[in-house]
Amino acid sequence: MKTPKISVIIPSFNKAQYIGQTLDSIIKQEYQNLEVIIQDGGSTDGTYEIVKKYSEKYPRIFKIESGNDGGQTNAINIGFARAKGEIVTYINADDVYEDGALFEIAGQYQKHSEALWFAGRGKVINKKGEEIAKLATWYKNLLLSASSRFNLLSTNYLTQPSVFLTKKAYQKYGPFHGTANGVVMEYELWLRLSKDSMPYVIPKTLSAFRITGENISSTSYKDTLKEDEIIAKRFTKNKFILLLHKFNNLLRMATIKIINR
Repeated sequence: MKTPKISVIIPSFNKAQYIGQTLDSIIKQEYQNLEVIIQDGGSTDGTYEIVKKYSEKYPRIFKIESGNDGGQTNAINIGFARAKGEIVTYINADDVYEDGALFEIAGQYQKHSEALWFAGRGKVINKKGEEIAKLATWYKNLLLSASSRFNLLSTNYLTQPSVFLTKKAYQKYGPFHGTANGVVMEYELWLRLSKDSMPYVIPKTLSAFRITGENISSTSYKDTLKEDEIIAKRFTKNKFILLLHKFNNLLRMATIKIINR
């Protein structure tokens, strides 16, 4: 059976230290019906040169665009607009896919043609690629196993690079809408999607989300969680849900503080 085409968008800016690991994790998938669209915001640290080497070695897979792209949200939307895949997703330039992730998504897409989007498990890694925050991962995966709009409004338990959309879902519910600091745009889209359909849950770890102590997830987490709360308030006025959301954000804040020590 022919495999569905998958489009992976990578927004990047000055990620020379990690982007090779991200691209290697994609190549290791050995998934043939694939395109990788890299939207680079004009990196000055060697990121573009690294990506260029991959595009020269794998010209059929990698497509690069470099220049002032207006920030992460805009870069992602540009990439999604260019994407030709039946399945679309994005991964940041310091995160990685687990082996077999793309074949797993393709198989589930073929089995569940009615699904608009898919969500698998994720884990957290540090600079060295070592798994950290295992308790937080366990909690998020527990919520994922009981996936519901109530739970999603209570906290964003989805691991972003483990979320894959059908192209028709993005065309109907997209694009991503940026926030003040442009780092929680995916949660807003997840909540728009979940009004009509929750993701089909895949009980396997598909990706690793990296916290380095230097990326936005590490340095601007207070602002991020504040905006995360503002987004939740746009979709519900239920005081109990919003109280749960605040409690979960306090747990997330405590976890990030521990990681950053």
